[in-house]
Amino acid sequence: MSTAYEDDVAEWAKEQAFWLRSGQLSLADSLHLAEEIEGIGTGAIIELAHRCSSLLAHLARWQRQGGNRCELWRQLIDLQRQRIRRMLKRVPSLNSVLEDPEFLQDVWLDALIKVIGENACYDLPETSLWTLTQALAEDFFPE
Repeated sequence: MSTAYEDDVAEWAKEQAFWLRSGQLSLADSLHLAEEIEGIGTGAIIELAHRCSSLLAHLARWQRQGGNRCELWRQLIDLQRQRIRRMLKRVPSLNSVLEDPEFLQDVWLDALIKVIGENACYDLPETSLWTLTQALAEDFFPE
């Protein structure tokens, strides 16, 4: 067994798992293993960002399109909050990301992309109207 990382990452991963489980650490590709392990954390942050931007987009719609509010929108907000809370429970270290101003700015810009052409959402500010702590509060529905 000796598949190069660049040739077939799936077969490479299977081989690396074999080397690690068998205790033959000298045969493991430590450089690429380290990169893959770091990628797990990056993937979690990307998923959190996607979910937070969706939540902020739903909240912006809720606030700006008050006359069009419906139970579906409330459910979407509640469900996204549940998914984020479950993710934070599984990966508690992500809680610190929620306080990062750059993370908030990034997810807000992604939220703007989602709603910018919608009725009453074309003139939202370039910085978030809410903190992520506010957005995640169960009883928070902006007026």
